[in-house]
Amino acid sequence: MSTVRWLIVFTALALTLAACTGGAQQGAQGPAATTAPAAPAGGAVPTNIPPIPAATVAAAPAQVPSLNGKTLRIATDPTYPPFEYTDKNKNIVGYDVDLTNEICKLANCKVQMEPTSFDNLFPQLQQGGYDVGASGITITDERSKNLDFSLPYLRYGQVVLVRSDDNSIAGVDTLKNGGKTVAVQLGTTNDETATKLVGDKAVKRFDTFDLAVQALINKDADAVLIDQPSALGYMPTNKGKLKIVGQPFTDEVLGFAFKKGDAPTKAAFDAALAQLQKNGTLDKLYQKWLVEFVPETP
Repeated sequence: MSTVRWLIVFTALALTLAACTGGAQQGAQGPAATTAPAAPAGGAVPTNIPPIPAATVAAAPAQVPSLNGKTLRIATDPTYPPFEYTDKNKNIVGYDVDLTNEICKLANCKVQMEPTSFDNLFPQLQQGGYDVGASGITITDERSKNLDFSLPYLRYGQVVLVRSDDNSIAGVDTLKNGGKTVAVQLGTTNDETATKLVGDKAVKRFDTFDLAVQALINKDADAVLIDQPSALGYMPTNKGKLKIVGQPFTDEVLGFAFKKGDAPTKAAFDAALAQLQKNGTLDKLYQKWLVEFVPETP
């Protein structure tokens, strides 16, 4: 996320799918690494790639372990649509919200979304201040040292977002050549990637991706490194001002984070996610939030 973060018109019309959070390394729970899917010519939307290996789904228990009606305190940074954002009625909504509700239907738990900043989410989760982290969180080896992660629920890649009138950047290779400043959200995998690509001094870090994108528009940065779903979301809400250049250049997966050793919650989430992939719910949420979703107009 970077995690990470206004998102997504994944319409099959003409947005190039090329979204707090080097590319992030996958944790032990993630599927085997593959090449990130390239954006099809003409801006067509790529097919959702099942994030959980088929063998894992097949081996999952038919009965999801019960959490006995527990209310889960779920930490989220609601500035990262379509995964989580605050709607016009001041409710936290999004892909992660719908998914956690679907999980709790199977695991006998209740969802209590608690807003926090992305960089505060991890230490608070480690200390037991929250039960679950759900904020478009990339599973990485480094994060897995201090937190446990669920099975992955979405696969994606990072992209380069630039101003629509800037033809000096063709993609990630241009950034590697130096001379460009890159805006990111602090503490995301995008932050890590940008630092490796252009060096620490050329990275501008912001508390949210909203601010990073605004810096790009204001010409205070040359590019934003961002997850491809998020990039597409910012384009329609800043119509004519932004474009994606190049293709996705990392292969990453999102998962839910837990305090180290919280085996019951992890087991319930893993079993539920396997069932939700098997019964088509993950595909339905992908369609709703990453294909059909239209951001609210500010």
